Amino acid sequence: MKRALILAGGGSRGAFQIGVWKYLTERNWIPDIICGTSVGAINATGIGSGLDVSTLVRLWTTYNRRKMYQPKLIPFLSYLLSGRALKPLLDTRPMQTMISDHVDFNRLAQNRTKVVISTVNVETSRPCFFDNSEIRLEHIMASGAMPILFPWQYIDGVPHWDGGIMANIPIQAALDYGADEIIIVLLSPVGHTPQAFPGNVPTALEVVFEQFLSGSYHSALMANGYEDTPLPSSSLNHTISNHTIKDKRCESHKRQPNIITLAPGKMLGFKSLLNFSVSQAQSLIDEGYRTATTYLKPFV
Repeated sequence: MKRALILAGGGSRGAFQIGVWKYLTERNWIPDIICGTSVGAINATGIGSGLDVSTLVRLWTTYNRRKMYQPKLIPFLSYLLSGRALKPLLDTRPMQTMISDHVDFNRLAQNRTKVVISTVNVETSRPCFFDNSEIRLEHIMASGAMPILFPWQYIDGVPHWDGGIMANIPIQAALDYGADEIIIVLLSPVGHTPQAFPGNVPTALEVVFEQFLSGSYHSALMANGYEDTPLPSSSLNHTISNHTIKDKRCESHKRQPNIITLAPGKMLGFKSLLNFSVSQAQSLIDEGYRTATTYLKPFV
């Protein structure tokens, strides 16, 4: 059986994925392929380079906002108002230093577990995928380079930015790999569990934003003839779905993977995307672990 772990993008909400990973390691669930986008790419390469759970938890609960990025408001506004050039709002060199200090790229390249991360080629507007045989610092920084906010990165002389724009939940790489069991860790419940109709403009904007991020994932499911089949409800806000394929048209010629999806139980708001506070990180790690413990026992 080939196992895949998919880590979606979602900024500082990525701490939730570390809680899920903590549970998976305790159950000795070892993926054959890990696919990540944006913060999911950072987590994926950290795991792929051999960082243990305790180190990942420590990093998430140590590196606050000032250790991840610094605002450059005055230069940003100057270029914005003049229209002279595109300049990012935030300086991510602290994040770059953190990744350089902790990701062992040689060990990542030699890992038998395949690691795939996504970016978007700014010039062609096409998603790009890189595996651990070629991933370097610029690939990771590009995968998490939120347009306008973070600086884009040059890969072989070509500008790339956040893979979440076009492949925020990079399941296709796992399907192409032939994975039989896929665990997807989302960072929003939108597109995963039914949400109440938004009651105000900020909530509506957040829903639209999250729908945009999950669009490519649902398109990939539909393109492969998959149908979502929710698991029985539970007391933890329906935070898992089981996407075991039920489309009879595919059964005769295509083996069907079991897809298990985990997500936070509630919407977290725009502020959570760049909130690298210790309190949010610890809360999401705990929620991720609790969610995985509750829902993965029948499968893992």
